Amino acid sequence: MDSAQIPGADNESEPKGMLVLETTRFGRVQIDEKRIIHFPEGVLGFPDQKRFVILEHKPGSPFCWLQSVDSPDLAFVMMSPFLVKKDYLEDLPQSEKEIFQGEDAKDLVVFAFVTIPEGQVEKMTINLLGPILIDVKKRVGRQLVLAGSDYTTRHPVVSSK
Repeated sequence: MDSAQIPGADNESEPKGMLVLETTRFGRVQIDEKRIIHFPEGVLGFPDQKRFVILEHKPGSPFCWLQSVDSPDLAFVMMSPFLVKKDYLEDLPQSEKEIFQGEDAKDLVVFAFVTIPEGQVEKMTINLLGPILIDVKKRVGRQLVLAGSDYTTRHPVVSSK
């Protein structure tokens, strides 16, 4: 993600195809409507939230945000699960692996929600059980539940070695 894709809030004019989001966390953010990702089923716990955009946390950060287009106060921290578990998805049953394979697989990006307890970054966890799958070409996303796996919703991000 390029920070140039997230213009500052000081732009009063909205070029064609641009949308200004008023967000609780980021203030006023101007985005290209082509960056909107549609979640036909919503995400777990928020079935009515269908439109999101990915916002950069800060340059070089492994984190990004899945910001609702329609609810200013709804944003989820995400990161690639492969940064935490390099062999993520390798141990899945074949039936679940098929979701990540096939001709459209090259267009898929996998994220997972991160939970950071306030003031306790060392206790940060990642939800490996419910990854977010985004088809970047079609701009469609969905949250899966990998029920046939041993993954949890609270896998530690920082190892206790």
